[in-house]
Amino acid sequence: MTAEQSDSPVAAFWRFETDDERRLVRDVLYRRFPRLTSLLVDTFTTVSTYDIAHPGNLNGDNDVIAEILVLLADVNGNLDRVPTGRLNDVLGEGMARSLGHSPDPRVVQEATRLVGTGSATINWEALAWAATDFGGGTRPEDLRPLSPPFWALLNTLEQHAALNAVVNRAFPRTTSILLECLEQADPLDIVYPDQTPEYPDVVREALVLLSDVYADLSRVTPERLEHVLDEALARCFGEPPEEHRVPHAVNLITEHVTLRSR
Repeated sequence: MTAEQSDSPVAAFWRFETDDERRLVRDVLYRRFPRLTSLLVDTFTTVSTYDIAHPGNLNGDNDVIAEILVLLADVNGNLDRVPTGRLNDVLGEGMARSLGHSPDPRVVQEATRLVGTGSATINWEALAWAATDFGGGTRPEDLRPLSPPFWALLNTLEQHAALNAVVNRAFPRTTSILLECLEQADPLDIVYPDQTPEYPDVVREALVLLSDVYADLSRVTPERLEHVLDEALARCFGEPPEEHRVPHAVNLITEHVTLRSR
């Protein structure tokens, strides 16, 4: 857990300062993963005595769904790729992060059972590509990126501003390091002088891919970091990076993290 974000043994990945921030980010997440969101809402409404799962509740008690969605960022909500043991861990972690304390294990187990039962009736592989067009439709197969982007439906200035405000406030150090090192290493050879940064979308994808460790770069091995950057680049650009440039970015990031920890 990052020093810049954590102030309790169980912290939330998402920390919203206003209801507008919460609404905008949640709207993007819920539109991106509608079937998974619906399944989680039904599950928590059934098993929980807490009001933590109603999408219309803007009081913060229901942020468990946003926490769970980001914990499944590596599989983009594709529950076919999540074994039962991991699903139980993710649901429990999401509830703990949202509530600020460990949930009743029996509630987590029952939630896992209900989600597993509901999941068996859904074609998750098809849904993974159901919302990958920034205009809200489905891209033709030959135009799809190498992997579905987590932030596929982040398509208005208001949504961008809300998400940037949340992640920059929660992870300023990680965001700064990733952007600086990616711009310097330039994995796709697209950076030119006096232009706006080319890799902020990649940084946003990398942050959610590292949500299990609260985007704490000091807790990420170079091997995993290289995999995360490869995946984030594939999701955003749909083409492989220049040879050796991602390892170069990893080295730059590692040097930054080492220097800042002294």
